[in-house]
Order: sequence, then C-alpha cells, then structure tokens
Amino acid sequence: MKFNWGHGIFIFMTIFVILSIIFIIFSLNQSQDLVSDDYYDKGADYSQQIEINKRSDVYQDSVAVNVNIESLDVDLCQSMKNSVDTLLLHFYRPSDKKSDIKLKFPMSGNINIPLSNFIHGRYEVKISWYHLGSLYNIKNDIIIK
Repeated sequence: MKFNWGHGIFIFMTIFVILSIIFIIFSLNQSQDLVSDDYYDKGADYSQQIEINKRSDVYQDSVAVNVNIESLDVDLCQSMKNSVDTLLLHFYRPSDKKSDIKLKFPMSGNINIPLSNFIHGRYEVKISWYHLGSLYNIKNDIIIK
C-alpha cells in the first residue's frame, strides 16, 4: 500500500482528536475553586474594601511577617500592640483552598506560629483588626519553604 496525502490527513486528524480528548479529560479532573465561596457578594461590597484599604495604608510598615526556620513570626509596632485587642490572621493559599488557615490571637505580644501548620508554597497573609470601631487590614505575601 502506498502512502499518499489522504493517509497523512487521516493520521493527523486521528492524532488531533485523541489529543483533544486527552486534554478535555485532564481539564475536567482539575479543581475549579473560586477565590472565595461568596465571591459575588464580596465584589458587590468592593467600595467598602477600598475604604478599608485606604484607612489601612498608614499601618502597612507597622506589621512585619517573617518566615524563620521553625516558625512564622508576626511582629507589630508598639503603638499597634497597645491599641489592638484581637488580631485576625487569614493565610490564603491561592493554589489550594483546603490549605487556607484562619487564626485569631489576643494581643499579648509578638505572634509565633509553627511552620508545621503550613504546606510549602506561596501564601497571602491578610491581617485584620478593629480599632475604635473601624476595620483595618493589611495583606502580605510569604513563601514557606
């Protein structure tokens, strides 16, 4: 049997269809987590989030998040330690929603969190607190190795 252009087109189309089916099966097996469960509600309240971010810009340098060998340290400046009662920490992992961690700490000093609570990779740390009835929050990015 002689190989001609018709055989070539048939082989090409067959390989294309097989690869397309493999890609579709692969993409259907991936998780489709949204950033948050109430994504649309948060989008509607975005103007409030802009106000909170403007109010919080003053404190951006007042909070330091450091990753050490054994722990993750959250250090606050002295003025914040005196004015904040409770600190809320949300460790958001963009690649895996199941690895998110939410913690609540009373302000008694610096905060140390063991690295055994975390999976290696990138986290966004959202630090929130109330002062005089107003909500403040700061976001930092960290990488756990």
